[in-house]
Amino acid sequence: MDEKLRIEELVLTAATSAVIGAIFLVWSNIVWDATKLLLGLSLTPIIYGVWFIGATVPAYIIRKPYVAVLGEFLAAILELFYGSQFASTVLLYGFMQGLMSEAVFFLTRYKKWDWLTMALAGAAPALWAAPADTILYGITNPLTPEQRIVFWSLYFVSGAIFAGILVKAILDYVAKKSSLLDAFAVGKSVKKY
Repeated sequence: MDEKLRIEELVLTAATSAVIGAIFLVWSNIVWDATKLLLGLSLTPIIYGVWFIGATVPAYIIRKPYVAVLGEFLAAILELFYGSQFASTVLLYGFMQGLMSEAVFFLTRYKKWDWLTMALAGAAPALWAAPADTILYGITNPLTPEQRIVFWSLYFVSGAIFAGILVKAILDYVAKKSSLLDAFAVGKSVKKY
C-alpha cells in the first residue's frame, strides 16, 4: 500500500472535515445543552461519540496513516472557526481524540477495517475525552460515584456506536450504492465483494 496521501485524499479529508466541523458546532452549541436538559447530566455522554467521527470518517474512506488525526484536528479547527462555545479547548480535544483513533488503526497496520476495529477506533477517543472533561471542566463533580461510572462508560459506548459502527455502515452503503467513493480505498474494498 502506498502510504503517501494523494491530492484527492487530502481534498477529501479537508472537505469532510469542513462538514464535520459544522456538525461539531451544532453538537457543541445546541445538542449538548439540549441533551443535558432532556436526559440529565449523567446520561449526556450518550451523544458524545459524534465528536469522534472527524477521525473515523476520513480514515475509513482513505485507510492510510495520519488521516484519523488530521481529520479530527481539522474538524476541530473548523469548529473553533465557526464559533464553538468551548473555544480553543476544541483544538486540544481534536488532536488528542484523533490520536486515540489513529492508534487503533496503527495497531492494525492500517489493514483491518472490520466492525471490531471500527468500534474500537470509535470508542478509543473516550480514553482522552472522559478524563479531560472531568479534569478540565469538573463535569462529574455533581455526580455520585455510581453515576460517574455510567457517565464515563457512555463515552465509550457512544463512540463505538456513532464513530465506529454507524460510520462503517453508512460509508459501506454509500460505497456499494454509488460511485462516489470508487477512487478511494473504501470504494475499492466494497466493490471487491
